Amino acid sequence: MKKFYALLLILAFTLFVTGCAGAPTTSKETEQAVTEVKTPEGTAKVVNVTKLGIFDEPIMFSAPSNWYIVVQGTAEVEEYGAKNGVFYVKIKNPGDAFWHIQFGTHVPLSANKKYKITFEAKADNPRDLQIRAIQDQTWEIVEQKVFDLTTEMQKFEWEFTPKKDAHIIVFDMGKISEKSIATTIYLDNVELEEN
Repeated sequence: MKKFYALLLILAFTLFVTGCAGAPTTSKETEQAVTEVKTPEGTAKVVNVTKLGIFDEPIMFSAPSNWYIVVQGTAEVEEYGAKNGVFYVKIKNPGDAFWHIQFGTHVPLSANKKYKITFEAKADNPRDLQIRAIQDQTWEIVEQKVFDLTTEMQKFEWEFTPKKDAHIIVFDMGKISEKSIATTIYLDNVELEEN
């Protein structure tokens, strides 16, 4: 019986090594945010793109892994989570300040480097959405931009170069302006690219 298990182990190891033949053999970082990968087929350059939110994974505590949601002040949220790979927040009251409803993730951003965030978003009723790059602990805003959402899912891009290091990307869904009404906001395919 021991010989049978030994042969089975050797067979599994051989299949594993054979299956890895097409995997990259070496890799090295050639320039900022670009990794050169050598494979049996040749050399490829991979741009450093971080998929921050595809939201296909199981939800823990109603927020996707590595993300958090904050509801504070006078804001009220009826429900939030992910359905069919899309994160949503059903807002009952946006509150009195933009930061009263926040959906964020911790991502280190270095000063004076170029970044591009892309994401898809919509709302049941047109309203605005703000993105901020902020510092941890002090909550100092390093960069920010406001986007107008419609009832159709749209792809948005934001290129920015932080003047200081930042540690958190936040989507603000509170009271940004008079357009900030109670509705449901949908967010998907959040990506961060370092240029």
